[in-house]
Amino acid sequence: MHKSLIIFLSLVQILLSTQVSAQELMTPVYADSITYQYYLKGDWEKLISTGKEAIHEHVDFKYLRQRIGYAYFVKGDYYASEEQYEKALSFDKKDSITRIYLYYCGLYTNNESLIRYRVSKLPVNEKKSLLVKPLRVLDAIDVEYNYRINRDQTRSNPNYYRIGVNSQLGYRLNLYQSFSTYGQRIDSTGISQNEYFALLSWTLTSHITLSTGYHYLSSNLVDTITYRIDRRMKRTIIDSTFYPGHLFYVGASYRLKRFDLGINGSILSYASQLTKQGEISAGYLFPGKLNLYVKSSLDGMIDPNSQRLIFTQSVGSLLSPFLWMEGKITLGNLKNYSEFNGLYIYNSDDATDFRAGLSLYWYVSKKITFLANYSYNRKEYENTNNATVYYNQHSITSGIIWKI
Repeated sequence: MHKSLIIFLSLVQILLSTQVSAQELMTPVYADSITYQYYLKGDWEKLISTGKEAIHEHVDFKYLRQRIGYAYFVKGDYYASEEQYEKALSFDKKDSITRIYLYYCGLYTNNESLIRYRVSKLPVNEKKSLLVKPLRVLDAIDVEYNYRINRDQTRSNPNYYRIGVNSQLGYRLNLYQSFSTYGQRIDSTGISQNEYFALLSWTLTSHITLSTGYHYLSSNLVDTITYRIDRRMKRTIIDSTFYPGHLFYVGASYRLKRFDLGINGSILSYASQLTKQGEISAGYLFPGKLNLYVKSSLDGMIDPNSQRLIFTQSVGSLLSPFLWMEGKITLGNLKNYSEFNGLYIYNSDDATDFRAGLSLYWYVSKKITFLANYSYNRKEYENTNNATVYYNQHSITSGIIWKI
């Protein structure tokens, strides 16, 4: 009995002494030496695990974070690499090597606003070597055409054309402008609408972007009524009505590693009616070659006639290095609903109460991207008998984005 107790106490003492020795070894000098050896050997797994152990033991310094960041960078985990380099930057704000790798982390995660923010913090000579200009009046052009097929005899098939121009007004300031036109006939009424949209975005920090926008609508409704005076004569009366619209938008987005969080709000004044809209959203990019991405958003809308919620769920994946696919479902009444930072406004008299769609983005080259979208919409309106009529609408969109 006594021998067993002595043996047990001896084992406990050995374990405790081993733990104390390990803790004593994990000093800044030891952590610096061993992680540097792993760095020279290219043993990235041991470098990462040893670095994490040192940080857990409250041993932390710039070179340790830089080495862990580089190990993740070589392994292709650019989000984890970015996190480590940002920690390294907290030890030395002027370290150009850290900032250069943060720039490449933004580059390989396809985050242009982050890229330009990182460049803005570099010394002048480093900025010149990366060939990223602070001012690009004509940065990119996108063109879009949309055609919708209505399953209702009283509605024609609408056409929508849009062209957008993006301008870089500085390393952290971006201006996007869009011009579009829409046309449709409902019964005897012809509808034409011209639009102008502008969005100004400012990258406040490496994680926060603020934006404000304005969308102008110019809607013209032309009623054509033809009646017979007698057997030989007909008379046509044309009545034109103009409806201006103004939307004001503000938003903020926050990016934390693989998470995207957003909040925005807008006010739309159209046809003597005020519609208020607020949105919260959250997205996450999963690790892996597929780059699976999910995003959920919830909008609250208030107008003189109703208070309602709209829910949107998106799922995207990289099918190949050149092809991205995204599916989206939207539930709720979309009357005067706006999306994509106020770029699109659904102010048609026929409200959509359900929408499901699929988008494809084909990266032909670094400068050219083709896009295609199909969506199904369930529409509704009230007829002359004040009865609600539902019909289906199929929407087909094609477009191109040219990065100049």
